[in-house]
Amino acid sequence: MKRILCLLFAASLALGAGAKTQKQRYAVTVEGVRAECPVVLGDVPQWARSVVVTTEGREIPSQLDKALGETAFVADIDRRREFTVVYSSKPASRSYPARVHAQMWWKNPDKTLRAVDTLWSEQDDMYHKLHHHGPAFESERAAYRIYFDKKQTIDTYGKKRPRLELAETMWYPSEQQLADGYGHDNLRVFGSVGVGTLKGWDAKKQRMIHIADMKRREARIVARGPVRTVVEMRVEGWPYGGREIAMTSRYILYAGHGDVRVENRIEGDCEGLLFTTGVMKMAENEAARDGGILVAYGCDFPENDTLKWEREHVGLAVAVPERQIVSEIDDKTSYLYQLRPDAQGRIDYVFEMLWRKSEWLDGRSDAACLAGLAESMRRERKAPLVERIR
Repeated sequence: MKRILCLLFAASLALGAGAKTQKQRYAVTVEGVRAECPVVLGDVPQWARSVVVTTEGREIPSQLDKALGETAFVADIDRRREFTVVYSSKPASRSYPARVHAQMWWKNPDKTLRAVDTLWSEQDDMYHKLHHHGPAFESERAAYRIYFDKKQTIDTYGKKRPRLELAETMWYPSEQQLADGYGHDNLRVFGSVGVGTLKGWDAKKQRMIHIADMKRREARIVARGPVRTVVEMRVEGWPYGGREIAMTSRYILYAGHGDVRVENRIEGDCEGLLFTTGVMKMAENEAARDGGILVAYGCDFPENDTLKWEREHVGLAVAVPERQIVSEIDDKTSYLYQLRPDAQGRIDYVFEMLWRKSEWLDGRSDAACLAGLAESMRRERKAPLVERIR
């Protein structure tokens, strides 16, 4: 009885103490006007279990990613805007509409599918064991998948209308869904770089190389939304350039965006090593480079069945840090930049896909598509200035 009374007394004290909270204020500054500008805050209290973000007296959707130690949200910012962030030790009492989605499906022996967040293998044997061959993620404006094999290439899925679709189409829309205006895979990436995949570089043969040899490969869905998805591909024991390294490629897609932020972290001795990324070459190609921004526009069939499918007009773009560019040597499949990791072993950049069938383009010309992609890359690679207000 005495023990029970002590426990009840302790519980009452805990309830009386209430939740632990912490308020923080931030000013976010951008150049000009940024619609749905991604904002990331890193100083998250370890005890926090939920977060509420307000601005100008109004609550906005936000996301607490404890695994990353970050809070994320998107907001329209005209040069400068202030935000109040309140962390709580209580679980979230509200939810926000999902504006992004991520999925990875394991094929069971009975041909049913099982949703998974993390998979790994010490062999190159996962491609056919997964539905759509790897993890996939989307916003309202675009979807991407990553091949879980030696290529680790990014493939693209266009949206005709701004909405989430993968939970319904599972990347492969039915005839009825196509008739109802759903999007679909719009490129065959073959052995190319696709869009924004970081690969090795063979300087002697002047061509990109896949990550064929490794000790372990992993795919992981780190965050599912509602504001952003975070998906990682990691390879360990990669013999490259006479050394053995590991590399984690993190792909971040925000609500309202078609562009993807890529954070590549290379572990081990990477001094002097070169890596490469860019965009694939397409039929009837137009391409342009300017200050670390590479944009290409062309067309191709999305599937081998050229009777059912028509040629799709697609724009691809990547924006890399100029200071890390060593050369701009293309191979037969792709337009490429050769890059050197920074002092921390990082190679970070942004990529994007644009599809002519997207209704919001409203008949834009090819030249306007190229110009729009280039402008998007210039804007999105500039992170906003985030300052904590004391």
